[in-house]
Amino acid sequence: MALVPCYRGSANAWECDENDHLNVRFYLAKANQGLPFVLEAAGLSPAALEAAGLRPRIRAQHVRFLREARPATPLTVHAGLVEAEGAQLKLYAEVRHSLGGEVLATLLTELIFADAAGDGQPVSPSPDAPRTGVPEHGAPRGIDAAGRPLRPDHGSIGAMGFVEIGRGSVAASECDAAGEMEPFQYVGRMSDSVVNLLAHFQTGEELSRRSHGAEGGALVELRVAWHSPLRAGSLFTIQSGIAAVGRKTQNFVHLFFDEGSRACVATARAVAVAMDLRTRRAIDLPEARRRRIEEKLLRLPR
Repeated sequence: MALVPCYRGSANAWECDENDHLNVRFYLAKANQGLPFVLEAAGLSPAALEAAGLRPRIRAQHVRFLREARPATPLTVHAGLVEAEGAQLKLYAEVRHSLGGEVLATLLTELIFADAAGDGQPVSPSPDAPRTGVPEHGAPRGIDAAGRPLRPDHGSIGAMGFVEIGRGSVAASECDAAGEMEPFQYVGRMSDSVVNLLAHFQTGEELSRRSHGAEGGALVELRVAWHSPLRAGSLFTIQSGIAAVGRKTQNFVHLFFDEGSRACVATARAVAVAMDLRTRRAIDLPEARRRRIEEKLLRLPR
């Protein structure tokens, strides 16, 4: 497995959330900062792409969260090329502890190279590109990465059981140089809003346990697909629900809607567990909470 180092930094305290571990958005943020390094190693340097009038655009990312990154954890991201087909590249990355080398998270990233019109154009990676397969610990597990992502009409989501959990406008500071909202910011907005979904299923006492640091939650897997970009100033809502629930796991679905066009611009599926913040272990969902969730599961099209 040929991987090149493409990011090196740490889990800053301000990047950690109420669970006292690195928030999910920053795994994507750090890995995506390193993309130019791995593309350059594949013969697709920023200068070469600019000369060709192309820019890389992330179409989808699949992430598995394997271990926590607590504050001050030193981090290194290594990445390589899985495959290139036409206008699309698939990259594999590992977020590792810089000293022990333990893999904390893995990412599968699907890229296209867009021209000025936004259309994908074929590229040819160098024969010397760092190439890799996808190890078992980085492969999709609880989320189907091959299926077509859900992208419903705005008018149909109420009948499916979706509820609005987030609403806002895109700040210029959330956008890249082209004025498009950066991929990790979508994940951040979902993370910030998910407690509004949990409030539909948890009692006041259960929510109090979360706010007082006794119980939290953690994602174990995530896949996000971006359909069209939000831009600075765009108004958006996040519509969410739970598609399935198990003894410990909850399968979330989040939809980003551009409130101007009413188009679904991003789809996310996530598998999460409840977590005892004292033992740092996943815990069983209370039976009463699980029954409340089951009564309001999403009614998704087959």
